[in-house]
Amino acid sequence: MPIQIWTDADGEATPGQTAYAPEAIDWLEQILGPYPFDSFGLLVVDNDSGMETQTMVTLGDTPYSLSAAVIVHEAAHHWYGDTVTPADWSDVWMNEGMAMYLQGMWEAEQEGIPIAQKMDDWAGFEPDLRAAAGPPGAYDPAQFGDGNIYYGPALMWQELRERIGDERFFEVLREWPAGRANDTADRREYVDWIEETTGEELSSFFDAWLLGRTTPERG
Repeated sequence: MPIQIWTDADGEATPGQTAYAPEAIDWLEQILGPYPFDSFGLLVVDNDSGMETQTMVTLGDTPYSLSAAVIVHEAAHHWYGDTVTPADWSDVWMNEGMAMYLQGMWEAEQEGIPIAQKMDDWAGFEPDLRAAAGPPGAYDPAQFGDGNIYYGPALMWQELRERIGDERFFEVLREWPAGRANDTADRREYVDWIEETTGEELSSFFDAWLLGRTTPERG
């Protein structure tokens, strides 16, 4: 699969850690299944953020935006966000929470620590994000895109993983984008599908994590 990197002609050919892109795709494919498009690319732009533009991610020209962790995050959106998309922006957590969790998995692996420890670190500041911008699934619209839609759902996915076990959890991660290619879904459809796939009653679990004003107790 072709992977392109577009950047300033007068600068480095692979600025920051952009050369990690092939490894990022390989790592994600081991978890999520085959990459769902025909090409992948990175375009370095004059800002300070990343955006998961389908098959050609834009990355701001900063050390963090050009880091391997952000490349993993934005590439993960090609399964969660670009292949299957929330029907309404109120469910943007469906994109960002999973990409953040996968980034956390990658970071934990790189740091040689358990994913549970990485989630413990994030849990230290997640309640403040929730208090400031609202629950991930009912956030303050004036604070669209704040950290509350990233870190709370990432913690939620870890709690679900511990509840249902790795085999069913990773089945959920793979099968949702594979079965919803080029489609949209809302929170109710997503939760119903997860319940059907896992055989678990999870409505109250998801309501607490996505709609609760305070962070649920973790296992």
